[in-house]
Amino acid sequence: MKHSIGGTVTGLEGRLVLQNNAGDDLQLSADGKFTFATTLVEGSDYKVSIRTQPLWQFCTVTKDTGKASADVSDVTVACSAAAAKVETFAGGTPGAADGKGTAASFLLPYGIALTKDGGLLIGDWGNNFVRKISPEADVITIAGDGPNPPFVDLASLTVDATDTAFVADAKGHRIFRVTPTGNVSLVAGNGTKTTTDGNGAGATFNAPTSVAVDAAGNLYVLEYDGGVVRKINPAGDVITLAGSSPRGFANGTGTAAKFGRGYNIAIDASGNLYVADSENHRIRMITPAGVVTTLAGTGTPGAADGPGDSATFSDPRGVAVDAHGNVYVADFGSSLLRRITPAGVVSTLAGKEGRTGSQDGIGDAARFNQPQGLTINAAGTLYVADTFGHLIRKVTPVPAP
Repeated sequence: MKHSIGGTVTGLEGRLVLQNNAGDDLQLSADGKFTFATTLVEGSDYKVSIRTQPLWQFCTVTKDTGKASADVSDVTVACSAAAAKVETFAGGTPGAADGKGTAASFLLPYGIALTKDGGLLIGDWGNNFVRKISPEADVITIAGDGPNPPFVDLASLTVDATDTAFVADAKGHRIFRVTPTGNVSLVAGNGTKTTTDGNGAGATFNAPTSVAVDAAGNLYVLEYDGGVVRKINPAGDVITLAGSSPRGFANGTGTAAKFGRGYNIAIDASGNLYVADSENHRIRMITPAGVVTTLAGTGTPGAADGPGDSATFSDPRGVAVDAHGNVYVADFGSSLLRRITPAGVVSTLAGKEGRTGSQDGIGDAARFNQPQGLTINAAGTLYVADTFGHLIRKVTPVPAP
């Protein structure tokens, strides 16, 4: 005789993979009852364990072991939100010094992106430098510090699969390419402060502040003053994907949509873009077809958690998205780190509303000083460009105390 092994999961937000006896994987994405596909011969041992759990959740299993003397249905899996542990990774005093960890210094770090080796590239806004941080927190300067600095106002940046960086030069109204060895070349724009489609230097930008890159090598550019999102294909052709002048707020398709002044843009694996629409205190989403919707935020400044249509942000400036569709926000006006689930529910991971500082800690014991950029790796570790603290912070999920 054979018996089934199952139970109940509660509190799940995301994707959970359970195993029985280190095999027979069972993937779950919602609360409720579960049963493993493989039955066990009567009297066999079973052991239910967690193979993978959602980012920013911790799950525990009770009644996880025993003998299959009958059908088993009382295995219990309980999931709950992780807490956010905030640590200082590098920097802390205004400056431009290379070095390790807190011996290095930054001046208003803004752009932040992951490199292939698990390190970071930083857009050091106040210095107009591109800086590299190794996984061990060694900081070096790779571009911008020569005798003829190429950047007028280095805002944000992104990195492609080859570790080539793309830089939004806001007051220079250009997009640049920076190789891993620090060679800088022009991608598009000619310094004219307008929004004109075209090829390469024949196109113009109106204060580009952020750039994202997809797997095919297309670049997406957010214009701060233009209130539009542009697309640059690998051949250098620039088109307007969404938004129109004058700036404002409207959902819609293509130029029927409107944005306020924004600071950052991010892209997911499906090609959806996420815009920190700072002036409108909202997080917006753009599909590959150019359809613009509001993911979260009412437009009223605040720091209220909850469903997207009632949650509030205060001048959100940093945005990142993980592989499971969770969106993370550096809420500049409130000095908070926020999270939006794929269902649109907003929560605060770390910081305390309106309290600025550089204190490390867990959850609301930590302090940020008006952060403007963030990124997330596959393990769920967040890195925050804590701009006015002149710091790079590391944020990891830990079990709630």
